[in-house]
Amino acid sequence: MSSKVGRKKKSSAEKSEKRSELSERNQKLKKELESMSAMPGQGTVLEKLSKWRIATYAWIVFLPPYGLYRVWSKESTFVRSEKVVWTFMIIVYMLRFLWLILFS
Repeated sequence: MSSKVGRKKKSSAEKSEKRSELSERNQKLKKELESMSAMPGQGTVLEKLSKWRIATYAWIVFLPPYGLYRVWSKESTFVRSEKVVWTFMIIVYMLRFLWLILFS
């Protein structure tokens, strides 16, 4: 024997009130999204892949010390967090390279 819990049906006034709350919330979220997309620190992928950056990536692979210099130079468009990550990667790359030279 199953017991059914009586559910209270929502009136049309409650439904329309909830819809208006949702539409207000959606409008707020759209405004926040527009303001976030207009932030100056955000750039598109094509803006991030400039000729200068691509050349820097090549220097990082083929001559890491000069690549590190280009990452930290004043003309660099890298953000501080990117600079730290690239510095760490170059250090690991150089240590691995030295390890291969010394122990293989």
